[in-house]
Amino acid sequence: MPPSNIFDLFQGIAILALAGVLIHLWLTVNRLHRTVRRLQDEVESPPIPPPAPRVPAPAPSPAPAPAPAIVKAPEPAAFDEGVLTAIAAAVAMVVRQPHRIVAIQPDAAAQRAWSAEGRRELYHSHRVR
Repeated sequence: MPPSNIFDLFQGIAILALAGVLIHLWLTVNRLHRTVRRLQDEVESPPIPPPAPRVPAPAPSPAPAPAPAIVKAPEPAAFDEGVLTAIAAAVAMVVRQPHRIVAIQPDAAAQRAWSAEGRRELYHSHRVR
């Protein structure tokens, strides 16, 4: 049965074109999903090799006894053990070779941001009289 007018023909073509685009998008997303899943299955973290055995340092020659020094009390740790463990695990995943973390320092800018936020809340909590 032929269409009654030209607008019905254009409407039918538009619906078919839209269906084609939707099918194409569905197939593309499905293919992308399968590719990502396959890549995730292929990626396995290689085992981290054990650290190299430490060679004992040669014994230093005896030096004269130094004068007694003033011993400072150790500073309290800025991070708890869980944070240090998470940082060490993140470094191990990125570096993927034997490494040694020498120092971890808190970000000074982050500390300033918290104090600035506290001041902002304090200023906004007061009413102007």
